[in-house]
Amino acid sequence: MHTKKTNMTNLLSLGAAALAALVLAGCGSLHDERYYWCQGQSCAPAPVATPAPAPVPAPPARVMRRVTLSADALFAFDRSSAPDMLPKGRGELDALARALQGQEMQVQSLTITGHTDRLGDKAYNEQLGLRRANTVRDYLKGAGVGVPMDVRSMGEREPVTRDCVGTQRTPRLIACLQPDRRVVVDIIGQAYKKN
Repeated sequence: MHTKKTNMTNLLSLGAAALAALVLAGCGSLHDERYYWCQGQSCAPAPVATPAPAPVPAPPARVMRRVTLSADALFAFDRSSAPDMLPKGRGELDALARALQGQEMQVQSLTITGHTDRLGDKAYNEQLGLRRANTVRDYLKGAGVGVPMDVRSMGEREPVTRDCVGTQRTPRLIACLQPDRRVVVDIIGQAYKKN
């Protein structure tokens, strides 16, 4: 029994001596739970955790806004040129130009669509809608809006009125069909990130 006790004591002494040697060699401490193989008097540095790469920010959201301008506010009835533009219409276009150059979004392109009512010949209405869209485009360019702009006409093909009866150009029918006479500006861009 004495030999077992002596062997145990020797084993504990040897373990304590080995631990002390490791501490003195700089390879560990009494509280360090990591173990390293030491060559000579130096130890390899502990592995360093590499931080995960930062997530790639999502691209800014694509934004589409639609602005509908009343053709009757922009132009005199059945008119489409810049000299026929009414003061209220010029004011609306000036406000739109300022908004397009504002800080809310980065505008990439515009689509300007002219619409007419159903009075008159279809081919004539198609051309009238296109002339109105071109006039709005030219006005916005002149106001400093420098993004690509596409123009098109829907003529009388996309009415918004449903209850206007009659085919004769009467003041009542002209007034009823007023919502159909419009210019629509579709704004495509990317929203700026809000801080």
